[in-house]
Amino acid sequence: MNLNFSVRPDNFSSLMLFGLTLSHYALMYWANIFLARHLTIDAFDDYSVAVSIVTLLSTLATLGLEKYALRLISLYIERENWPRLRGFWVFSLRAIVLFSILLLGLLGLGLESILALQGSDFHIAIVIYAGFLPVIALCLFLTEVITVYGKQILALALYRFFLPSVFLLLIIGLNVFKLEVTAISAVLCFGTAWCLTLLLMLVTVRAAGPSQLRKAGTDSKGRRWWLKKSLPLLISSVMMTVLTNAGTIILEVLHPSQAVVGTYAVAMQTAGLISLIGTSTNRYYLPMLVVLLERRDQSAIKALLRKRMQLIACFIAVFLGIIGVWGQEILSLFGSDFSQGYQALFISAIGAAFSTLFSDSPYYLQFMGRNRLVVSLMSLAAISMVGLSHTLGPHYGATGVALAYAVPTMLLFSSLKWLANRHMRNLFRLDPTLKRL
Repeated sequence: MNLNFSVRPDNFSSLMLFGLTLSHYALMYWANIFLARHLTIDAFDDYSVAVSIVTLLSTLATLGLEKYALRLISLYIERENWPRLRGFWVFSLRAIVLFSILLLGLLGLGLESILALQGSDFHIAIVIYAGFLPVIALCLFLTEVITVYGKQILALALYRFFLPSVFLLLIIGLNVFKLEVTAISAVLCFGTAWCLTLLLMLVTVRAAGPSQLRKAGTDSKGRRWWLKKSLPLLISSVMMTVLTNAGTIILEVLHPSQAVVGTYAVAMQTAGLISLIGTSTNRYYLPMLVVLLERRDQSAIKALLRKRMQLIACFIAVFLGIIGVWGQEILSLFGSDFSQGYQALFISAIGAAFSTLFSDSPYYLQFMGRNRLVVSLMSLAAISMVGLSHTLGPHYGATGVALAYAVPTMLLFSSLKWLANRHMRNLFRLDPTLKRL
């Protein structure tokens, strides 16, 4: 049993998670305001597209192992199966690094060829930032590992505070030392921040890991099984990344020489605050949910999910109120040209609110073996988003793509929440070993 890991959420930890998420958002928002004001429109578009593409690739590079770690490491620690835990740890690190290098090669060969055929400009910033892909993918994996080791706050502090702080200081340093601020220098600063974060995460994992793990042998016999189980989580993560990030890439193809790409990127980043709160709280609550399902504790599961829902609902109400009243003023911080993205911002915020409120549902269903259902629904939503973007984007620009994101997202997460509730009711009714209220 993991003695460092509590299955009873407390208000202080929840508030710390919110504070770290808010600080991450504020720091990255400040960094993007700085870049929007110091880069040309085309250069800011290049930076935004580079970040969107590498975000999508980093989701692929982890092979879903970072999401699977939330479940598997929790169970191995609960069952004190140290050789299997060590085997999963070693296998995951090697697989993520090797697959990241493979993706990097494919990007270098394919992306610029596609852009050349499209008649678009050469985007060297994309290739340079993609060079940090192995580092980024390892950071995403280690964030989850540190979380399951019982150091949720420290994991989020490194990922949500240290990383953006270093990035912001580096890009401001460019201006202070009279160095040119370009899309290339911006992604180099971001990549450097990821490298420093990785170093601290490796130190933290070694310090926070169970002492028994260092003395255990390595049992890697389940490699094929681990990949098989992580694949549905990978596909779900990719589909979710397509929903949230593909719009920027699609607009780059549809409007390569217009400011509409930057406008949409800023609107989605602003709306993304509530999504960040969802992912941060999931890192806190999901390992608890896994352990409680393993212990068959119905009353604790219901209390956990109810507390999470109440917390998220409060955040969403405040967030939507702020966007509704001051959304245009917030966008104008990036420059007067960006204030035209208010409609795209408000529509995106509503979609993000639905995904955040019900973001625990796909994980619950997949943890309970309903992988095919979740993957099918998420794939359908992502395909719908891409199709609607190509239909609405040419005529309505950023607003059309925001609508293409919001509608499938709302339908997807409402359906997943209904299916999760139904599954849980049936589980408790049919399994006599579960504890009753």
